[in-house]
Amino acid sequence: MNAPYPGPDPHYGNLPYGHAPPSHGDIHERLLATPFEAVAPHLRLVLFGGDATGLGGDKLAYSINPTLTAVLAYRLDPGSFQSALLEQRHAQAWAMNKRDLWFSALHNMAYDQYRIDTYPGAPDTASYVVTGLTWPASAHVMRLSDLIAEPMPYGAVAMAPEPNTLICAVLRSKRSAPVIPAMHLIFCDRIIDGVPLTDQLLWWRGGSVSGMPMRPSADGGVQVRQSPEFSYLLDYELPD
Repeated sequence: MNAPYPGPDPHYGNLPYGHAPPSHGDIHERLLATPFEAVAPHLRLVLFGGDATGLGGDKLAYSINPTLTAVLAYRLDPGSFQSALLEQRHAQAWAMNKRDLWFSALHNMAYDQYRIDTYPGAPDTASYVVTGLTWPASAHVMRLSDLIAEPMPYGAVAMAPEPNTLICAVLRSKRSAPVIPAMHLIFCDRIIDGVPLTDQLLWWRGGSVSGMPMRPSADGGVQVRQSPEFSYLLDYELPD
């Protein structure tokens, strides 16, 4: 099973410094009574791997697939990654719809700090390894076009070995294909405690994210269970 963000229960995001979280009631009662204008700057997205049923059906979430979910969260402490996951009742209390809250979170993440390291990948395609400095890097998969800031008519692929690492590459041509096994080598090296955040190859295109199961191959590469859309892209859409 893919590992969720470490924390005592699904109401919380990453707790990297071991802070004891406040009680659920205190947090949510305070948020429900706080005007949206005061809440808005602290909205973020959190990426969860594994079975999402434990999160509850009332979360303000975007299901990439049954084992990968992005959830709206309220950042509790600017000095850590600690967060409270938001629910439908928050949107109702603030008289906001889910879409507007989602874009508020994406807007805020554009101002978060991160480091991008570049690695060779394929003849015309580099791999980028993103490490979050003020918010976990994996959540930035939902805004890859802004993160990489390159034209990507065919989208980009990404891997998330742990919450604070995102490995990605822009697909430019059929010569980009070797970047995927190159990314997987980095992916395997960045897994924490033997369990990745998600063992899927993520494909961002046109603002949507999909995931495809992947596993190491016998020859040291990687096998991907490609979706029909991704296979069509590789075979017919990418230029030579």
